[in-house]
Amino acid sequence: MSIFRIQREIVEVTPEPVAMLGNFKITSSTLTSIFILILFLLFCFLVIRKYKIQPNKSQTLVEVFIESMLDFIKQITGSEKYAQVLFPLIASIFIYIGASNLITILLPGLSSITIGDVALFRSPTTDFNTTFGLAFGTLVLTHVVSIKDWGIGGHLGKFFKFKEVYLGFRKGLKSGVMALINFAIGLLDIIGEIAKVVSLSLRLFGNMYAGEILAMIILGAFAYAIPLIWTAMNLLSAVIQALVFGSLVTAYYMLAVKIKEAREEV
Repeated sequence: MSIFRIQREIVEVTPEPVAMLGNFKITSSTLTSIFILILFLLFCFLVIRKYKIQPNKSQTLVEVFIESMLDFIKQITGSEKYAQVLFPLIASIFIYIGASNLITILLPGLSSITIGDVALFRSPTTDFNTTFGLAFGTLVLTHVVSIKDWGIGGHLGKFFKFKEVYLGFRKGLKSGVMALINFAIGLLDIIGEIAKVVSLSLRLFGNMYAGEILAMIILGAFAYAIPLIWTAMNLLSAVIQALVFGSLVTAYYMLAVKIKEAREEV
């Protein structure tokens, strides 16, 4: 008889619906997202609203996090101004993704709560719908920012370089051919923008889903020592994935704005 046995079924790629709201399915990952939101609201109500000039331990931790996150964003943007602008977005993304990655690790019994055979809670980042929504939303934001800074014509001009082709052929055949090459590269950049969404969403989803599956296998196969080590590694991976996602969003944002203006505040 084998000693290696998984104690529960492997989590499906698609989340299981746990309730219906009209025609809308509420899945286990959606329920966990709502649970995380409630925890955030309670935290804001119990901790942040009681800020004092003389900080207590919880306030000190929050202030350290804010300062560290601001420094982190400033290192990527190279601008104090843009660090302040991006902080609410990047900090929110980091906290949400971090909490989504960690919640089933810090509350191990949460994923074991079921109704019938359906688990009520599942880490949101192990659901591709969640990671795709985050990636798509943040990339749409970068295009909105680009349009705001460059105008619609300037933004579209990054991808459709008709003016450059016209000016290139006015200078000569060689310049015209080079302009056509740049025009083709601009069209490829459209594919690159789509690839950003796929890359961001799949990177986060793949790492977290694979981590959860491996954790189930290890927890089912061994007793305490190895699961403890694996849990510690998962904690580190969860934080790193949140940092990577936030870093990439920051980098894409900076690529969308006018770089010279972004450097003025350095």
